[in-house]
Amino acid sequence: MAQHTTKSPRRKVRAENPTGASGYIDHMTIDELRERAVGEEFDATCPSCGMFHLTRQEIDQLNSEKFTDSSGFAKLRDEAEEQG
Repeated sequence: MAQHTTKSPRRKVRAENPTGASGYIDHMTIDELRERAVGEEFDATCPSCGMFHLTRQEIDQLNSEKFTDSSGFAKLRDEAEEQG
């Protein structure tokens, strides 16, 4: 008769790659990234823009701004006008 060995309980592991190409990922706060991370070390930069977001309100404000109002857009527009 075969001897039955007891198995240790299986560990549940959940992992996501916020920088992956599996679809659109919106802005995330540091706390949201920490929830999705495995282990203590993780990249706390937003996968959408590369900035650090501390609150959801900060993200909402960022989403409400128009791209044409940003300093980056003004710089690109000025460079295009100089070349054109």
